[in-house]
Parts: sequence; structure tokens; C-alpha cells
Amino acid sequence: MTPAPDSTPTFQPVAPAARLLQLDVLRGLALLGVLLVNLDVFNGAMWARDAKLPVALGWGGAVAEAVVRIFLEGKAAALLGLLFGAGLAIQLEGADRKGRGYTAFALRRVGALALFGLAHSLLLWNVDILLDYALISLMVLPFLRLRPGRILWAIPVLLAVSLAIALPFLPLLKSLEQDAVGFYNLGLAHYGAGTWLEALKYRSWEFLHVLGPQRLTSRLPALLPFFILGVYFWKKGFLSEPERHRATLRALFLACFVLGLLANLLPQATLHATVAGIPQPFRALIKLTAFFARPALTVGYAAGILLLLQGATGRRILGVFAPLGRMALTQYLLQSVVCTWVFNGYGLGLYGKVSVSACLAGGLVFFALQVWSSRLWLARFPVGPAEWLWRRLSYGPKPISPVLPNLATQEPA
Repeated sequence: MTPAPDSTPTFQPVAPAARLLQLDVLRGLALLGVLLVNLDVFNGAMWARDAKLPVALGWGGAVAEAVVRIFLEGKAAALLGLLFGAGLAIQLEGADRKGRGYTAFALRRVGALALFGLAHSLLLWNVDILLDYALISLMVLPFLRLRPGRILWAIPVLLAVSLAIALPFLPLLKSLEQDAVGFYNLGLAHYGAGTWLEALKYRSWEFLHVLGPQRLTSRLPALLPFFILGVYFWKKGFLSEPERHRATLRALFLACFVLGLLANLLPQATLHATVAGIPQPFRALIKLTAFFARPALTVGYAAGILLLLQGATGRRILGVFAPLGRMALTQYLLQSVVCTWVFNGYGLGLYGKVSVSACLAGGLVFFALQVWSSRLWLARFPVGPAEWLWRRLSYGPKPISPVLPNLATQEPA
């Protein structure tokens, strides 16, 4: 007698045909911002700027640098954080539908992401974002079941926790700022001219003494609210059914994009000088509004893209980035593989030798290749190699292998 098949509901990753185009497009476009911002660190320009050393800008480099700083710096990583928060809410809903416990699975998934981040930080590039996402995910998990009207209250609670974590590390970062030139020269010697092993040793020291404290003092409070916003956006239906929320998305776009753009265009020194003669508490209110308006540009981007995707032309143009969004982890890691080889001493050794404009032009060409290679890969395989490994570590051995042909015919991209 043949035994009956096991009907116990199990966790399974989202099938290609069931994926939402808007989430993959948002993720793919965010990767463009991440690459263009990170190039400033890969080539050493950010550290040189901190040390007040001259930086080669190249033709149009000053304008390009300003565009990246105003429109992308801090926003691309925040947009990915918003999508990651939405992903947590999506997985919780899936677990509830199947009647399965979510916590154990979530911890496995976050733990696997932390392993990716640790390997990425030590072996390739320690300005990694994956460890940040893993840590923030752990902090967000207890709030996932709150109703949409209440979950936003988790933001001040978690910010207070993150600030308490950050306070002990502030003196260490202050001491590093006092020798910014020496710190830049260390990077130039180990990354620009050193072997891979020399870079590894310095990267490990930097991971513990520089990037680790920076992760806790700046990235944690900056990214954490966007995870909660991602959960809120998903629960409200902004991401799953944007066509039903056109009016709200338009209002979000107009308010967040306009206010965010103005806040990012206005230098902090100019703002402080402008409001100096205004009496309190109005001066403090203006400064506080500008402070929160700067990251609001990210919400404006998300709302604007969701609106554009509701038209056939927008879907056709922006849908090009969807395959890249499906392979976001693989392509993010590939950016580090290629850029460290280009700039570090064990590769082409261009650290500190390439102008800002040349870096950004090369970055745009490389991103175009990433878009093309993602579509080429997904024409044959269901998922990217890093995504496949993450699924194996999270779901167990059942998720489909990337060596199988992709038979899905209803891909939104």
C-alpha cells in the first residue's frame, strides 16, 4: 500500500510567477544607487575627503559627486532596508497561512544573512550592509504582528534602543577622526598596494575598530526606521496593491520628494545660519523638520516608482530592472568582487588613482552589464547562486536548485 503524501504545510520560497514586479524593480534600482555610492569608498575618495586631502574629480566630477550625495547617499541602502522589512512581513503572512511557526525560520534566515555579511566583510569588503540588515531584522521581529496603526510606534522605541547601543562607541570614533590623514594612508598602503593577505589583516582590524563602531552608531539608527516603514507599507497594501492606493501614493510622493529634495539640497551650515535669528522653539522645529525630511526622499522614490509602474510604459521601461532585483544578493556581492579587484593592490591597484567622474562612468557601464547578466542567468536558472544558497540555509534542502531550467512562463519582467 502506497503511503499518502505528507500534507503538512511547509515553508517554500516565492515561485517566480508569483513574484511582484514592483518589489523586484525597486530592489534592482536600489542596487544602482548602492553601487554608485559605494564606488566613493571602493576607490578611497571618501576617506581622502574626510582627511581633507585633494580628490581627483575629472570632467564633470564635481556635479556628478553632488548628484550622488544629494540623491543617492543613504537613500539607496534605506530603500533596500524598506524592502527587506516588507519581506519580513510577507514571510510572516505566509507562515500564518500555512499554520507554521515563524520565529525559528526567521532566525535561520537572519542567521544565514549574517553569515553572508561576515564572510563578505572579512574576505572582500568590510563596508558591508548585510550584517546591518541581519541585526536590524532581529530587532524588528518582535513587532511584526502589530497592526499597521501601531507598528509605527516601534520606530521611536527601536531608535532609543539603537542610541543606547551606540553611545559607548562614540569616543572611539572621535579618536579616529583626529588622525584622518593617517587613517587614509593606512588604507592606501593596505588596499591600494598590499597583497590580498595584507588587505585581509587590515580589513579585520578595521572591521573591529572602525566599521563595527560606525555600523552601530550611524547605520543602525539611520536604517532601522525604514525596516518598520517597509512592514507598514506592506500591511497597508501600498506595495502589494499600489493601484488601490494611488491617492495616498501621490500624496506621499509630493510631500516626501519635495520636502526631501529641499532638505538635501540645503547645506546644513546654510540652514543653521538662516534660522539663527528665529526664536525658539520655532528654530528647533525647523531644524527637526529638515533632519527628518532628508531621509524622507527615500519614501518619495518608492512612491514615485510605484506610481510609474501602474502605467504600461512605466512597466515596460522599469521592468528591465526586475531580473536584477530577483538576484539582488548575488549582484550585490558581485559588485564587491569586481570593485575590490579593480581598486585593490592584488588586482589592478587603482585605489586613489581614478577620478570621481571615471569611477561613476565605469560604474554605470558595469551596472548595465549586471542588468543584462541577470536576465541572461534567469533565462536558464530559477534563482541566483547566492539566493539559492540563502534559501538552502533558510528553508532546508527542498527549494529548487539553480542548475534546473527555469520553466516559469509568467514572469512579470
